[in-house]
Amino acid sequence: MSVLANLGLSVQIVTVVVPVAVYFLILGLLNSRRRPQLLTGRQDFALLIVALCPLVILPAMDFLRSNPLAIAAVAVASVAILLAPPGGAWVIYNLHASLARQVVAEALKAMGMDFVAEGGGFRLPDRGIRVELKSFPLLHNVSIRMRGGNSQLSRSFHQALSIRLAEISTPTHVMAVSLLLVATAMLAAPLVLLAGDVPEIVRVISGLLY
Repeated sequence: MSVLANLGLSVQIVTVVVPVAVYFLILGLLNSRRRPQLLTGRQDFALLIVALCPLVILPAMDFLRSNPLAIAAVAVASVAILLAPPGGAWVIYNLHASLARQVVAEALKAMGMDFVAEGGGFRLPDRGIRVELKSFPLLHNVSIRMRGGNSQLSRSFHQALSIRLAEISTPTHVMAVSLLLVATAMLAAPLVLLAGDVPEIVRVISGLLY
């Protein structure tokens, strides 16, 4: 019985650890690409939600008894919809903040936009639009937010960014290696946790089958 209890605990740990490890693995791969990777804000947010949803679902399943999985899934989906960034947001991985600023300026020029530098971003005085840049060195990415404008302008800006980024070659950042190592360790940890109980688990499963 203790083996089954340990197995249940291990499954819970795996359910929480593996999605987070996969998230770190994806971040590491994004930062390992030869060219910077552009994601929309919603795509980047989706990666984070997939990694963190087990942390919400498991406690909800313990708290709720009537169809807990469905209720927890609806709760996670509702939170995701409420917190998801609106259109006009992007994240660039594997690109230094100073170079990202240059790329944004060149994208705006390619669109024929008049702009002035303002703080960490740019302002388009003729259109009442601001483009904000924020860097996150820990994940080696830069977030971009366009405040104002319509969906057509956002699509044009996205296309201009994509074209400019396709011309840039960047080396693999040291953070990519760190993230890949962390992800590998997190993926290996559940196997190490179960290693000592493998013979007993096999015996229990064999007894159930035969």
